Amino acid sequence: MTATTNTSANRNTNKEAFLNTIASKLGRERRIEVQRPAIRELIPNSYGPLTQDDLVEMLKEQCFFIHTQVIETTRELLQRTLDDLLEANGGGTVMTSGDPRFREYGLAFPDAAVWEEAAGRAENIRRAESANTAIVFADCALAESGTVVVESRPDQGRSLHFLPAHYIAVIEREKLVLRSTDAAAAFNRRIQAGEPVGSSINFISGPSNSADIEMKLVVGVHGPLRATYVLITG
Repeated sequence: MTATTNTSANRNTNKEAFLNTIASKLGRERRIEVQRPAIRELIPNSYGPLTQDDLVEMLKEQCFFIHTQVIETTRELLQRTLDDLLEANGGGTVMTSGDPRFREYGLAFPDAAVWEEAAGRAENIRRAESANTAIVFADCALAESGTVVVESRPDQGRSLHFLPAHYIAVIEREKLVLRSTDAAAAFNRRIQAGEPVGSSINFISGPSNSADIEMKLVVGVHGPLRATYVLITG
């Protein structure tokens, strides 16, 4: 225990000496207290004031470049919109997250598998591997990059986003923000408020794309072949 304490003390002494030397070379005193900028200020918004309508248009434009379909729908037509997409994907097995918003929106998919903690990790992964289409709700979406942000939670594991051939992310209009710093600020507020946050945060921008070999774009190497964002606008 004494050896460990001494080692730690030596490291702190060396650190302080190093930092003091740097400050001396710069010709100024050590700055002990540093005022960190707010997360949102790390990348200034060069667009000026943006409305939610502006963000919607930005999302649709960006998704064109990342090979992702964006479909606008309403709360009342959400079930029909998703059913039509499942049919367009060729039917097959559907897997959803256990997100309570499926119940809140009155969504039902007969015989669909659900990611649930009680099933266990191995069984949930097996279900995801067997599913043709995954349907999830985005925790938020980034208009600038066409990215959906999803937490890993007991009712929604990472494999659900990557193993099925088709991926559908439902985005609520009010969850659409400009960029990653806005999402990070929202998560930071939750953490400061003592709210639980997922074990990992996944940023997903469309289907799997890889151009590592001879600069030829290949879709679906390490993720879904097709991604669709369903945006609830009313």
